[in-house]
Amino acid sequence: MTVQLGDIALTRLQAVAVDEDRNYVEFRVPGAIGSVFQDLGRSALRLVLRGVLLGEAALRDIETLRAAHADATPLSFSGDIAVGSELTDVIIELFEVHQISGHAFRYEYELRVREWTEPPTTAAAELAAVDEQVTADADAWKAQSDAIAAGLTDPGKLADALGLDPSLLARIDMKELTQAVLGALGGLDAKDFAKLLASVSGLDPGMLEKLIVVLGEADSLEDLFKIVTDAGLNLLDDFVDIDLGKLGDIAKGFFGSIDFVDRVRAVVAAAQALLAELRAFNPTAALAELQGGAP
Repeated sequence: MTVQLGDIALTRLQAVAVDEDRNYVEFRVPGAIGSVFQDLGRSALRLVLRGVLLGEAALRDIETLRAAHADATPLSFSGDIAVGSELTDVIIELFEVHQISGHAFRYEYELRVREWTEPPTTAAAELAAVDEQVTADADAWKAQSDAIAAGLTDPGKLADALGLDPSLLARIDMKELTQAVLGALGGLDAKDFAKLLASVSGLDPGMLEKLIVVLGEADSLEDLFKIVTDAGLNLLDDFVDIDLGKLGDIAKGFFGSIDFVDRVRAVVAAAQALLAELRAFNPTAALAELQGGAP
């Protein structure tokens, strides 16, 4: 017969006894025969283990068992005697050891163990966990609110904040976002505006269109168009994932105008380069080289 108690295999057991009982409360009914019983559940199992420990390893096992008994440390339990029960962990209630005279490294022992169950979590502990989570959520909400407040005064900062925490966009009101852009028009940096639009378009293309529409209703698209084109930016380079065909007329007109200006600039630049080459071209230079003289 073998029982595994923690890391110790008790291989030389001589006797194992199990004490199982159930708690009942008896209620006597006046004038009736018999009683009514209320079942309060079973008690913790008790086991008495008697056996022998042999060899030099016996001292190490005795020390381990004695430490577990002194510290009331739960130990895992397995053995045929526990089949059909829910016994998985025990604590040692009693530990007795007898050294047999005339035998080296031979010890007889008696262990009385009792079923151990994890104590239930107290209501205070459960509330503490809830309070901790509520505090963490409140701190995260405050951090997001601070980031939004700072971003609504600076489109560039708002774009950076959205890059770090995309969920901020769900908490930004369209009117607030529009007011932030309108409030910064006087000193709005074209690159910051482009970065903001790129951030919004990457997170929610529908919100990008709403922003352009609201800005158009506020008669501010002309000012924004001038800021972007004066800086030489082509916003379409930042919106490769946006299907302009699905945007409304105002949004398509805004981006299309910028794209048109960019194309015109490209044509003008190419024409200026060609004109410069034509001015530098001297058809008589080739003849002069053939004749070995200067033009």
